[in-house]
Amino acid sequence: MAPPKGHYAEMRWALDFDRPGGRRPSAGRYEAFVPDPVGDYEPSLTSATSTLAERAGIAVRELNQDPAGLVPLEGLGRQLLRSEALASSQIEGLNISRRKLAEADLPGRDGHYKAQEILGNIRALELATRIGGEADEVDVDAITAIHRAMAIVPPLDRIAGELREEPSWIGGRSPLDAEFVGPPWEEVRPLLEDLCDFMNRDDISPVVQAAIAHAQFETIHPFGDGNGRVGRCLIQVIFRRRGLAPRYIPPVSIVLGANKDAYIAGLESFREGEVDGWVLQFAQAVESAAEQARSFSEEVTELQTKWLGELGKVRSDAGVLPLIELLPKFPVITAAVAEKEIGRSRPVTIEALGRLEAIGALTRHRSQKFGDSWEAKELFSLLEEFERRVGRSSR
Repeated sequence: MAPPKGHYAEMRWALDFDRPGGRRPSAGRYEAFVPDPVGDYEPSLTSATSTLAERAGIAVRELNQDPAGLVPLEGLGRQLLRSEALASSQIEGLNISRRKLAEADLPGRDGHYKAQEILGNIRALELATRIGGEADEVDVDAITAIHRAMAIVPPLDRIAGELREEPSWIGGRSPLDAEFVGPPWEEVRPLLEDLCDFMNRDDISPVVQAAIAHAQFETIHPFGDGNGRVGRCLIQVIFRRRGLAPRYIPPVSIVLGANKDAYIAGLESFREGEVDGWVLQFAQAVESAAEQARSFSEEVTELQTKWLGELGKVRSDAGVLPLIELLPKFPVITAAVAEKEIGRSRPVTIEALGRLEAIGALTRHRSQKFGDSWEAKELFSLLEEFERRVGRSSR
């Protein structure tokens, strides 16, 4: 085993008399891991790993080429971003169906608190891509802003955007019996500033850069909670900033989460100095996610073409054509949302929804409380199969 990429700081854990639950962990000493800075780090990788990282970057670029057929950029991009947010949340134990998430995202339908927490992760990813596309440089304020965008439900909202000022550990009741203890809180900001220096470089492979930045962030563990989701957002910041993913993000969290134990082991191996192995694992996940996402785009186009064929002759000014283009963005839709998005009158919109319902492309759900909605069940089937396929590719 390679030596750790950092050093241990001996710390003291005091008795916590305010700790709920009736049991107080003992006082004692523990070791907190302080990773080496990476700002000017030059990774030494095998030729096989470097080649795979470049190949993964090419796969992401190919995903971001103009799609064929009817799939609009915004609709496909939204679904891939949702897939990434959902998978990243599932890694943290937040599970919800795509249908419930889509329903919760409709105006006036807040949904279950789990849905709201995942919607927060979607907003964090959206902010991450904007930061990567617009900011000249990434700084600590950008990272805390991503956390703030995500932390919208209790109890996480109480620490939204705040760097921790207490120990952070994984496993165990206290740092004394933890599996891993992050650096002392006094080290957090300097380490994040150094990490930003690394993320702002342009002289390293983007996939290698994202792999190292993500693992370093998880080692720093700068927030009291939500570190995993923010750390996976940073992957997309780098891909967007380096021009790899100007339109579509590869949902790499689906691959990482499909084998969570291997993912965690990879992050641990990075801390132990096995950088090459972690980068190889990460690059494989990126390549797989990008290739499967490209196939998903083609499948959505085939589905839309099938619907057009079943409709028969359609006037060029009919509302059904823009509605078909819109459905990848809104696989659950209301008449009000459809009317606004396609820019047609309510009667024309209702007629378009009815025509797609008649051929089975949409299923109508009646609700006295919220009003009727329409669901594109075949799109959900494609999405679910896409996510299963991406997950299987990691095994």
